[in-house]
Amino acid sequence: MSERTPDHVFTGHVHEWHSEEGWGVLASPALPEMTWAHFSSIEIIGGIGSTESEGFRELTAGQSVTFSAEEAEQDGFRWRALRVWPGAVTQRPHSLGERTERRHSNGPPGTRGSHI
Repeated sequence: MSERTPDHVFTGHVHEWHSEEGWGVLASPALPEMTWAHFSSIEIIGGIGSTESEGFRELTAGQSVTFSAEEAEQDGFRWRALRVWPGAVTQRPHSLGERTERRHSNGPPGTRGSHI
């Protein structure tokens, strides 16, 4: 059975990250190929008025991530990340646009305690 969800949200890790260029490659056992990611797709959860999400963001090779992706050609990769949350979350977000008060550290909004 496929691990793909209707929202195309996956757990995985950063395969490589090019900080100087602002992009990298994510891997997930649920996808047959690597996923291209741009620094602007990295979501940083901060409080109201937080500037954490402003400016340049980066990931580290080997870091756990949860990400949404679409099948789209990007620099030779078949998959492109739409949103990336550093740290693995423990439950698939209810909706990618939904914001709730209950959050897992560095995970997407609306996440809780069991595996995706």
